[in-house]
Amino acid sequence: MTLLYLDFDGKLPNGLVDRIVWMCKLWQWPIVAVRFDRTRRGWHVVVGIRKRVVPALIVAAQAVLGSDYKREAYNIMRVQSLATLSPYWRARWNVLYSMHAKPERK
Repeated sequence: MTLLYLDFDGKLPNGLVDRIVWMCKLWQWPIVAVRFDRTRRGWHVVVGIRKRVVPALIVAAQAVLGSDYKREAYNIMRVQSLATLSPYWRARWNVLYSMHAKPERK
């Protein structure tokens, strides 16, 4: 099982569900479920896929489906160094944050 994590600031793109269904059908990735979670700044969408997908393709799919470009840029950096990471961090490269800790401004 693979989970795609999509992060959208603001409103969801028009036709997102149709796009998810079409692309997963094209890629032959059987969808198990799609979950929508409202966040303070937008939406998180989690797509369950009933097969294993390699990390580089996960990032590509998330980007093509419109997930936040900065998030996916950082994911590409993480995927490139997966082999050097401990198992703990290897399992946590693709996350959605419910909140960010920002340093206090002075």
